[in-house]
Amino acid sequence: MSDLLRNKHGDLRSSGYYQNLKLRSHFWPGLLYPAKSLYLRNGLTVERNGACFFQHNHNPELAIEMVLAGAVVYEDNGVVCKVGPGELYLVHHNAETKLRTDEQRYYRKLVLCITGTLLDPIVESLNLVGMRHLKPGNPAEFEQRIRSLLELLDRKERGTEPLVAGKTYELLFRISELFHAEHLAYPETLLRARDFMTRNFQNPIRLEEIASYAGVSQPTLVRLFRRHFSRHPLEVLIEIRLVFAKSMLAATDLPLKDISWRSGYASPYYFSTAFRKKYGMPPRDYRKMLKK
Repeated sequence: MSDLLRNKHGDLRSSGYYQNLKLRSHFWPGLLYPAKSLYLRNGLTVERNGACFFQHNHNPELAIEMVLAGAVVYEDNGVVCKVGPGELYLVHHNAETKLRTDEQRYYRKLVLCITGTLLDPIVESLNLVGMRHLKPGNPAEFEQRIRSLLELLDRKERGTEPLVAGKTYELLFRISELFHAEHLAYPETLLRARDFMTRNFQNPIRLEEIASYAGVSQPTLVRLFRRHFSRHPLEVLIEIRLVFAKSMLAATDLPLKDISWRSGYASPYYFSTAFRKKYGMPPRDYRKMLKK
């Protein structure tokens, strides 16, 4: 594309990039997070009418972009991807991602820009390295999560930083679950059951609810889980909760009672008991070990 301009960060953009653009920024009034954290730096609500081109130069953050209308064309390492309404795209930290409008020359999207010293370890632990395009079966869930974070940024209430970090991690965790569920060669019934558990693990869940959502009887569901995972469905549910809790202990400074609640445990005592059984130490000791 001709008439490209380079900004102070080294990014390339078309000369008319800021024309026909409606942009709203959602941000904190300064760096309120500790250095070792998962930090949601800012968010954007973007609407564009007209052609544009932009190329990140070693993108300083991880950007989660959700297209609400129109289409955005992304390119990473020569791979071109057209992202439509209800779909997400991850512009990774240090990427040189290109993005442009398609022939309709219109899009509307939401963007979250995430940084912090824990960002890269979390992306690696969630196996999101190299993952970019996602077509969620329930896009309203992701739009609601993103808008909830934008609202917290707009409120700018001191003391809610751990809440923002926790919700940011929950979003990344959910994205990771869906990315990898799409690539597993499991029966549709099993994927439906897993999807139900990963979307609802923070709430009390009974075996009959999982089976009903998957469309099978409880004995059939148990057989499927034992055949493919060598575990009972409720054992898998416990693992989902504890993996989430373990990462929250590393990624945030939330109190243990909050992590317990967010992980689906009504009592911190039962959470601590389950955590100790799986990882060999109580959650408080695990967090102390990480800090050392």
